[in-house]
Amino acid sequence: MAVFYRFSSMAYYYFIAILMSSIIWILHFKLGTPDHAVSTILTVIFLTYGLIYRFFRKNRLQVFLGLIAISVGYYGFKFLAIENYSFINAIYSTFRLFILDVDPVFSKEATKFIKYPFAIELARFTAAACTISTVFSLVYSFFNQSVKLLWHRVFGDHIVISGFNRYSKALIENLRNQHKQVILLAEDIPESQKKYLQSLGVIVFMGKQGDSLLYKKSKLLQAGIFIIFHEDDSKNLNEVLALDEYVEKDWSRLRAKQVILHLVNSQSFELFEDIEENLAINRIVTIKPINLHRLVAEKILDDYPLYQGYEERLKKENGQPLHLLFVGFGQTGQQMAVQAIERSHFINSNLLKITVLDKEAPKVQKLWFDNYPKSNKFVNIKFQKLDIEIESIYEYLKQSSVEFTHVFVCLKDDFQDLKEGIELTRKVPELPIYLKMNEEAQISEWLQKNQSKYGKLRLFGDLQSVLNYENIIDDVQENLAKKVHEGYQEIKKAETGKTPEKWEDLSTFKKESNRNQLNHAYVKLMLLELQAVQKEKVGVQTIITETQFKNLALSKMEAIAAAEHQRWNTFHYLRGWDTLDHITKEHGVNIPNKLHGCIVPYDDLERISVIRGENYKQYDRETVLNLYKTMDMAGLVIVQRGEGAGSMSQLEDNKTA
Repeated sequence: MAVFYRFSSMAYYYFIAILMSSIIWILHFKLGTPDHAVSTILTVIFLTYGLIYRFFRKNRLQVFLGLIAISVGYYGFKFLAIENYSFINAIYSTFRLFILDVDPVFSKEATKFIKYPFAIELARFTAAACTISTVFSLVYSFFNQSVKLLWHRVFGDHIVISGFNRYSKALIENLRNQHKQVILLAEDIPESQKKYLQSLGVIVFMGKQGDSLLYKKSKLLQAGIFIIFHEDDSKNLNEVLALDEYVEKDWSRLRAKQVILHLVNSQSFELFEDIEENLAINRIVTIKPINLHRLVAEKILDDYPLYQGYEERLKKENGQPLHLLFVGFGQTGQQMAVQAIERSHFINSNLLKITVLDKEAPKVQKLWFDNYPKSNKFVNIKFQKLDIEIESIYEYLKQSSVEFTHVFVCLKDDFQDLKEGIELTRKVPELPIYLKMNEEAQISEWLQKNQSKYGKLRLFGDLQSVLNYENIIDDVQENLAKKVHEGYQEIKKAETGKTPEKWEDLSTFKKESNRNQLNHAYVKLMLLELQAVQKEKVGVQTIITETQFKNLALSKMEAIAAAEHQRWNTFHYLRGWDTLDHITKEHGVNIPNKLHGCIVPYDDLERISVIRGENYKQYDRETVLNLYKTMDMAGLVIVQRGEGAGSMSQLEDNKTA
């Protein structure tokens, strides 16, 4: 993207440069002004400046004006003076133009009413423009922060980010590339990094986390977005509480659209859900927790669904489940596993299998079960010690009696990932290889363009691809989940006469539930041998009508409804919920203890329905039947499965279009 931007910027400059050069020569031939020498000088400057201007991050205009003033000015003084004018004098007189003075060497009458040659007229005005713009630039840079803060106080809508680390730095860089106004609050930041951010136009304030003085300085009440992005979850939760206390004192002036905080551990999400209920700010503005590693995992599994290539076995009731091999199991690997688990619910109801290879297997196993203690209910996961620096993944695959369907290489070192990934794609080209590349954006881009050579290589983990406005702030998938929810609001209101909860009033848990259900929509369509595409991208495929969809859905209703219920169960298990054993007609859920009577196998729902007097299986069936309306609300149409299979990345394209 950066290369494309530079190329398009240079192409645009040269278009203007050629246009201006053409105008100069037309004027020369028609009017004789400018003369041949000046026309040549200007043409050379226009055409050569494009080669050097990209090296100047600032003051490009001043450099351009200075080049014209010096070149044309020297020519004018040296060759157009009434008498022979020495080289030194010509240089001296040229530089005097920048202090807004012209040496009178073009007429014997040294008066103010001299008619200067065109070259000198051009030189003195460009020199004056260069001087004035330079002075203005210096004054602006000196008072830049004060001017910006005054602007933010009056107009607001800027973005305040609390916390400095490599992730927030990448986010800031992308936001500035998108011309967003950013203020950074940091407890500690190296002076070199501070100067770098300021050179990008970022205002930096340093102080203690959660300090109300920092909030006042950053004009937080007038900000459009507040992002809390410390690396430590506890710091992020602490700052939410500090923010709540600060805003509660003067909530009427708050203009923010949303508060975003980064959380990594599942326990932190659970704690936030408890804290959320008691936050005063939650009644005024949307608070959205995000997980960078989850965003990375969502993006790659949206683009390359796990079911691709394994559709037939997943449609069979007793078919073999998918078996994923993870090499390395850090935060990104764990979130990839979670996303895979949440999306792997098919007609084949066997539990997804995961094998983890890691040189610190006991440690990562404990961390996994600390985060997801009920794992044995929704995944068959095993951990095995393997030191990648000594042992080979390929040798392990050869010696293993297990058939793996996917390999995820998620090591800490990009080079190690790349080495192992390329070796695997050459030796087992039929196996999908998901390769984590954190920083090497150029290598990632090159490998993507050479997919035919490197088999089924899927690259993920590029921070630049997710740390941007579209993913962090204007979340495409959440916007779609919101759109679908609002559509169902209208349907339920028409059916019952009651207005369901608005999206803004839903808890984080319920919003995540909506989003999770939407992520699984494509799996259900695949099980029906259908896909969703943008209306304008429908080729020879026949669009399925709502009646046709209903007939297809009814033909596989119970199997897909069972898969939907299994997905719903897993969503709750992952978030610490379990089955409520003793249910009555009046008591079917215990929210404080995270117990629900419906977290049972699909067939057991009939027993629950008899006790509660409510048809719970029908809820899962309606989710399947409503897929047609869900896709329609997302701006997509349903067609027979074939070329151009739909994915969540198409939804993003649809939104941008």
